[in-house]
Amino acid sequence: MGMHMDKTQIKTKICNDWPFYLAVVVVTLVMRYFSRVSDTDYLRWILEPTARWAGILGGISFEYLPHQGYVNHGYQFLIAASCAGIRFMLLTFLMLVFMPVHEESCQRGMRSRHGCFAISLIFAYFFTIFVNGIRIVLAIRLPILLDKLHLAAGWLTPDRLHTLIGTVTYFTALCVLYLSVAPTTERNRLSVPIFWYLLIVLALPFVKRVWYREWTGFGEYAVVIIGACMAVCMVFAGMRRRVNRG
Repeated sequence: MGMHMDKTQIKTKICNDWPFYLAVVVVTLVMRYFSRVSDTDYLRWILEPTARWAGILGGISFEYLPHQGYVNHGYQFLIAASCAGIRFMLLTFLMLVFMPVHEESCQRGMRSRHGCFAISLIFAYFFTIFVNGIRIVLAIRLPILLDKLHLAAGWLTPDRLHTLIGTVTYFTALCVLYLSVAPTTERNRLSVPIFWYLLIVLALPFVKRVWYREWTGFGEYAVVIIGACMAVCMVFAGMRRRVNRG
């Protein structure tokens, strides 16, 4: 069978696998709902382990404030609903569940496909907690370090630094995950994590902005996101060249 499926094959595949695709849609809608929740009482299933991991990693204690999040009064830092990492969990899940290696392993039957689905969802949850804890510690420690070095001024405002830390941490983690699980023939390209990251982080918010005609700050936000992703890709490309030369 060739690399590309014709319309009949696509229709057959959808008809055979519709429970799988329906489950993916349901999970996506549920995560989109939780990503909009502002009351942290409904997000403790992910915020609590994240706060604990960040506390262990950074030696920082957090106290839970009902409906608000986990706070450290000394650093005046709040892990609020927007810090839950739901969007990262969603894009990690989508990337994993549609990975070529899963497509190949799941062709044995619907039971195997459901197994891949469950593994992708569970792994995305724990991976999000792990990465988000690192991001939170960096968001606390890095501004202090930059302030001591007199680098936290000018263009690098607190909001831009927060966006940069999140983008670099999340996108780097996504690339590392992809390179770890992708088939050998696909490991020389980062197009897959780039696609999923920009789809969830930029494309969908762009559609929302078009719908509501709200453009304030989006252009600058998009430039920071794309610039950070390009920088990460350049680092990976440089590392790949070094490995190939070695």
